[in-house]
Amino acid sequence: MAVGRPSRDTWALTKQITVPDVNRMVLCRETHAEILDLETREVWQSHGPISAEAYRSLELPSAFIRVGLGTGVMDAHYFRRSPGAIEDGPVSTREIDGHLFIHCANPPAGKPETPFGEDPKRLWVDKYHSLIFEADREISVISDSDDKDYVQVVAVSPQGGSVLQGGSNHAKPLALPSGWSLRTEYIADRMTIDLPHPTEAWFFANGASFQGPVQDFSSLKA
Repeated sequence: MAVGRPSRDTWALTKQITVPDVNRMVLCRETHAEILDLETREVWQSHGPISAEAYRSLELPSAFIRVGLGTGVMDAHYFRRSPGAIEDGPVSTREIDGHLFIHCANPPAGKPETPFGEDPKRLWVDKYHSLIFEADREISVISDSDDKDYVQVVAVSPQGGSVLQGGSNHAKPLALPSGWSLRTEYIADRMTIDLPHPTEAWFFANGASFQGPVQDFSSLKA
C-alpha cells in the first residue's frame, strides 16, 4: 500500500505545481459539510464553510444524505483530483441549495464501503488529498501497533455531528487501541503531506480523525 510522504514546502518548491482554485478548500479551520450520493456512492464536500444550522436545512437532491460536519486542523488543504479522474486537475463541482460542493471521495474499489470497528472506526477512502502545515507549529500523530503513523486531519468535535461520530461521548479522550500511541510532532518548516491513495482513515468518538499512513517524520528533523 502507498504511504503518504511528508516533505518540506512541497507546495511551493519541490513539486512546482499549480493547484486550481476550486481544488483548494476555503477556510478549512471552519466547519465544512460532507454529503453522500447513495446511488453513485460519491462523497461531496462543501467548498467553503457552512454553519450547522445551514447544513441541517440544506435541501438535498434525491438520493443524497448528510454525512457530517468537520473542521480541519491543517492550515490549508486541497484535493489533487476527483476520484475516477485519470490525472490531477480541476475537481468535479455542483451547486446544492446555493452552496458549492466538490466531489472529494468515493469508497475504494475492493475495500469495505462501511466503517469497521467501534472506537475508533476505520474507513478506507478513495481520495487524492494533500494537507499543508505552516512552519513553527505542532501536529498530532498516532502510531498503531505496527508502527504505522497517521496524522490528525479532523479536529475534536465536542458538540457532536462530525463524520461517523455517534453516541453522546463527544468530549471523551481518544480511545487508543492496545499498542497504539499518541504523540506531538513539531514542524519547523512549511510542509505538505500527500495522503496515500487510497487513504486509511480512523474516526474517533470525539470527532477527531487521523489518516494515512504517512512516512515517519525523522527526515524533517535534520
